[in-house]
Amino acid sequence: MLKRLLLKFVKYYLPILILSVLAVLWLYQKEHKNLIAIQQDELSNKKQLIVELLKPMIANLYYWEQYSFSESDFDPENNAHLDKKIGDFVIGMDSYSQFRLIDLSGNEVYRLNRQENGKIVKSTSLQDKGERDYYKSTTDLKKSQIYLSPLNLNQENGILELPYKPMIRGVTPIFDKQGTKLGIVVINFSAEKLLDLLKKDNHYSFILLDRSGNYLVSKDSVKEFAHLIPNSQNITFYEEHPGLGDSLRSKESTSSFKSGDLWIKTELDFINELSQTPLFQHRFADIKTNNKWVLLKHIESQVLNARLKSEIVTILLINLLAIMVILCLSYLEARSDASKKKYMQALEVMNRKLESKSTELENKNNALAIIQNKLELRNAQLLDYNNIVAHNLRAPTTSVSALVSMLGEAEDYEQAKSYFPKLQKVTHAINTLVDDLLVYVRILNDDDLVGMENIAMEPLIEASLDLYVETLDKETIEVRTDFSAWNEIKFSRIYLQSVIQNLVSNAIKYRDVSKKPVINIRTLWENDKKVLIVEDNGIGVDLDRYGSDIFKLYKRFHRGLSGKGMGLFLVKTQLESLNANIEVASVLGQGTTFKITFDNYE
Repeated sequence: MLKRLLLKFVKYYLPILILSVLAVLWLYQKEHKNLIAIQQDELSNKKQLIVELLKPMIANLYYWEQYSFSESDFDPENNAHLDKKIGDFVIGMDSYSQFRLIDLSGNEVYRLNRQENGKIVKSTSLQDKGERDYYKSTTDLKKSQIYLSPLNLNQENGILELPYKPMIRGVTPIFDKQGTKLGIVVINFSAEKLLDLLKKDNHYSFILLDRSGNYLVSKDSVKEFAHLIPNSQNITFYEEHPGLGDSLRSKESTSSFKSGDLWIKTELDFINELSQTPLFQHRFADIKTNNKWVLLKHIESQVLNARLKSEIVTILLINLLAIMVILCLSYLEARSDASKKKYMQALEVMNRKLESKSTELENKNNALAIIQNKLELRNAQLLDYNNIVAHNLRAPTTSVSALVSMLGEAEDYEQAKSYFPKLQKVTHAINTLVDDLLVYVRILNDDDLVGMENIAMEPLIEASLDLYVETLDKETIEVRTDFSAWNEIKFSRIYLQSVIQNLVSNAIKYRDVSKKPVINIRTLWENDKKVLIVEDNGIGVDLDRYGSDIFKLYKRFHRGLSGKGMGLFLVKTQLESLNANIEVASVLGQGTTFKITFDNYE
């Protein structure tokens, strides 16, 4: 009864409530239109202040980009002659805390620091900045392009400097007279004075946010740069005020009411504003940055309501009278709805029973689908095992046959003795392969999926290469490996070893006899995924002609060379069964590159 009464009340009172809200909103709009305009002007002035303070840094970066640096200037042992020129420049720009030259490897080769007392000191402790975000973001900069980093806190040797120092880094590439890139110049713009100016003379709360909603300026200093300070409880503005996100993002300059508070906002898009910076002979700055700041003014409801108190009280009295009348009408109408409610409840009970039966049937279907997937996987595993045994034992047994033949042709005992270590190495590799196959057989006899384990890449690659030791030595094939990006992955050992053996076997089989064969095996990261590259400088394959068939079973693309056309089919099948994939790139006469991407890894 009470619920029905409330529903009726809402039905009749809602129009009155809407009219009341509209009246209040109209009063807000009328009373605070001028206030919004004044605060928008103030935010525009702050926006212009930021632009004007950053323009000199852009002009200075362009000046140093045009400066005639030479290769010796990027040698810390030979660039002392820059001290006076750069030192005089930094002294005259009191907002610059650092001036640095960084070479193409990310290492600092020249650095001037401004100390707390304002003294300019040349640093002898040069650091490697190759892993810093601002360095990585500038590797592709073209001549005369300027990069502006996000406003963050300064780090030295990877550790936040205390006390915290907010910083914007300006970066531009340096080229010599021949157009060869030498490195980059980095100017650290100390934002402390800028932030202090933005905090001054604010009658209402002022907030500065980055493009993700992180606090750069706030009346609560604990929130400032919390996203950069370890162990800080970082809550972005949009997480703290979820209802404001869409309304504030709608326009460059806008205002919004939320919970009685007034929010006024304008945006500062660095590219739009700073790209208009004039440099030389009608030339404007070419800015690369993802900086987009949000400038906010927050006026609390207590301030807004000061002039509206009497009007709001009148509206509230009218609403109280309306509530009393509507409650009486709602009570009378609710009594007549009792029988209807009972009927609806009975209907709901029937609907719930139907839904329960439907859910039960869906669960059974899902269970059957799981069983079917397990059966399909088991069939695929059994087929893969047969193919691995038939294909992957061929290479080592061929090596054994070759060594046995060479033993038979040896002229004396010493020559024959020299083959024993190689024969031992190949037989050891065969034993290892057989042991792994036995483990794989046990896995097939279980109900679980293919066994996964943490695999160290370097020993696995070496074990795979040992299977071809005779061919690699005889043909003087150079194998280069680089596991600096990552050296371990959780995967099926038997599958991964089979993949490596097949790709190495192809690289050997299809080598270019007119040049020294080279096989490169390396790891890298791409889109937060582990990637393994196997490339050679062999004869290559015509992908325009054979690209759609290269991973199909029994497909061969080079006449006169042995092979069954099964290797790449096995490679693709094994990888895709464990959520990995393989791609190929090849140019006739230049070589072939196989790229394996692991979607799921640990």
